[in-house]
Amino acid sequence: MRNGTFLSLFLFFSLVVFAQKNTQKALLAIQQNNFGLAQSFLQKDLEKAPIAASYGWTMYYLTPFCYQADSAFAYLSKFENSYPLLDSKSKAKLQIDLAIQDSTTQQLFEQLASRELQMAVGAPQIAVLERFMERYGQKYPAYKKVVVGLRDSLAFDQALRAQTSAAMQAFVVMYPNATQQAAATASYELLLYQERTQHDTEAELSDFIAQNPTNPHVEKAWERLYNKYVQVGTLESFTHFIQTYPAAPQVATAWKQLYRLYMQTYSVEKLAAFKSTYPAYPFIEDLEKDGELLLKHLYPFIQANAYGYMDATGTVLIAAQYDDASAFYEGLAIVSKDGRYGLINKRNEQIIAFKYLDISPDEGGFILEDSSGYLLLDAQGQFLQQTPLQWEELQQTLSAFDWQVAPVETKREQPYERIERNGKVGLNKKGKVILAPKYDDIIVLTDATLFIAKQGKNLHYFDTTGKRLELNGLEWFLIAHELAFFTKEGYAVCAKSGKLGLMDAKGKVMIKNAYEAAQPFWGGLWPVQQGGKWGLLGLDSKVILPLVNEKITPFAPFGYLVEQTQGLGLIDTSGKWILNPEYKTIKRLESNYFLVENNNGLGLYGTDGTPIISCGYQRIVRFDQRSFQLSTPEGLAYYLVADQKILTLKP
Repeated sequence: MRNGTFLSLFLFFSLVVFAQKNTQKALLAIQQNNFGLAQSFLQKDLEKAPIAASYGWTMYYLTPFCYQADSAFAYLSKFENSYPLLDSKSKAKLQIDLAIQDSTTQQLFEQLASRELQMAVGAPQIAVLERFMERYGQKYPAYKKVVVGLRDSLAFDQALRAQTSAAMQAFVVMYPNATQQAAATASYELLLYQERTQHDTEAELSDFIAQNPTNPHVEKAWERLYNKYVQVGTLESFTHFIQTYPAAPQVATAWKQLYRLYMQTYSVEKLAAFKSTYPAYPFIEDLEKDGELLLKHLYPFIQANAYGYMDATGTVLIAAQYDDASAFYEGLAIVSKDGRYGLINKRNEQIIAFKYLDISPDEGGFILEDSSGYLLLDAQGQFLQQTPLQWEELQQTLSAFDWQVAPVETKREQPYERIERNGKVGLNKKGKVILAPKYDDIIVLTDATLFIAKQGKNLHYFDTTGKRLELNGLEWFLIAHELAFFTKEGYAVCAKSGKLGLMDAKGKVMIKNAYEAAQPFWGGLWPVQQGGKWGLLGLDSKVILPLVNEKITPFAPFGYLVEQTQGLGLIDTSGKWILNPEYKTIKRLESNYFLVENNNGLGLYGTDGTPIISCGYQRIVRFDQRSFQLSTPEGLAYYLVADQKILTLKP
């Protein structure tokens, strides 16, 4: 029995040893690049020594000539699973015969995995990469990380190329740990939004909003939906939006737009009607504030080189923040920021965006200018047309709107025609000779009832029929063109012996010829010059203003501007000073005021000489019907006409 058992064991080990020798021979043949011989040896060991043969086949398929990754992986995996099951003697024998160690399997797997990784990365395909992860993912986490990243990137690119929400959603589900997960989710949500709202109908938009409340593009869907109502832009459309979509984020905006439309005629009465018509208006406190604002007049002020607005008490209502600021027109003001103009209301809400090169007020509203042309707004800030106009089109449109239509001046036909012959001048009327061409010059003024003719050193008067008036002994003088005509009072300047006097229409000398220069008789006074100085005479030759003045200029209907060495003054036709001669300039401002200037600056007087604004300002202009705007180096102030006080910003 014992002898039989020993014989059996001997035969078994003899076969193993013999078989392993076949694998040994195969490995030697592989080293000699004799792959056919190696294959025949290995084939013999598959049944007799499968563990050794698995190792041999692994080495065979790892050679560059016979490389097959799948076969190499299969045999190496078989060897890995079988080798640990050998007893110590068999394992030792195998190690000696095949020159392997316990670490050989790991080294071969690293070699195979590295090679497969190189090939998978060189020509990446999702299936190949996933197969790699299945084989080596647990063994080599670092390799897995590379392959997973590449696989996810390929899959994400495929989903992007598909450009459908379904493809992107599939990526999100299949690759939950991908680094592209956030981008894929964002892309999915955008594609879903675009697909579900592609026809831009109200039904599509509202369905998308209802079915995808967490989609980040819901806000855009709401905006598109609301814009459909904005484009209609009526009280009814905004009311319908509020009632149909009470949860919309634009409800508050719709309410305010509805209020703005309703309040186009900005008045206390209209505000009361709005409260009655829309009791559900959610901004009641704003209505109360608007009611107060309606009654307030706002005035621009300057602070730290920026414009804001204050009320009639000097209290700031809109903080200084603009580069420029106008008065309020129908509740809207033109302001600018960074060189661009827009419109705000009294609540400092932007009505027109700051994107225009200029905005100017007009009788019917506003004119906006940008690089493409001009746009028109009504007084409430609503666009009257959407397409920019060129300058000529703008003028035509303004005429059609009757905003700025300049009166057409009709040119009066001059009935008299000058004729010249042999260097002399005459006068025709409709072909009929009125004055024969024998004069040096003829003066004809519009609406004149007399003609004046120069003949040598003499001056002659003729009526409109050409009859000479018997005003003899008159000389032609230097500025006869201006002074020789009879004024409405019936007086003309005349000259004798080079001196000027005053005569009536019959030729009677009213003031003797004694003056070197003069101006027309007006208001009962005659400005004359003697010895280089000017004065005023009455018709009776009485001196009303002594001849000590540098210059005298008629200033109808008030009197005369008188320039003296100490300054400019204004005297009436009775000889009473309205403004003492102490100013640099005196100008008429509107119908009721004089604008004056002295060394301190500009000031304002009434036309009766009553002081209104003391001199001290750089600029005084009408701001609105209730006030004048005053400019100083420190900023802006206002004179409130009704209150007769200066308004400045409260410190």
